[in-house]
Amino acid sequence: MIHRRYSDSTVDTYTGMLGQLFRFIRPKKSSEINSDDMVRYVTEYIIPRGLSYTFQNQTISAAKLFFNHIFKMDLDVETFKRPRREHRLPNVLSKEEIKGILQAPSNLNHRAMLSIIYACGLRRSELLNLKPADIDRQREVLLTDNRKERKTG
Repeated sequence: MIHRRYSDSTVDTYTGMLGQLFRFIRPKKSSEINSDDMVRYVTEYIIPRGLSYTFQNQTISAAKLFFNHIFKMDLDVETFKRPRREHRLPNVLSKEEIKGILQAPSNLNHRAMLSIIYACGLRRSELLNLKPADIDRQREVLLTDNRKERKTG
């Protein structure tokens, strides 16, 4: 993996994951592993422990690299189904929480900056790069650095 310029972190992660897989399938040797063993590992080890989708995908990637490219074994890891990405809903703040955040700074400039960020949906860098010329008072919009209009009111 180092020859293929994988990062140290990836080498450590893949090595650890393959170690867990090999301990799971023991007493079988790594040369005896087949696709059924991988499916069993996912259904009997990964899923019952509530391990993440990312963990499962990394395990499949590690097995694919090890068996197909390093060990030169004909294990068809392409048939393994990778889990779909988990779609988490964003944490939405209540009106009271937002009001508390906007009123927290005692400095009027800081309060104004937070209000502009919230009201216009700006990124921090967009706020910091604002100039008086970016304010279109007639249309009540802000023009950000990438010239995207943001409604002010």
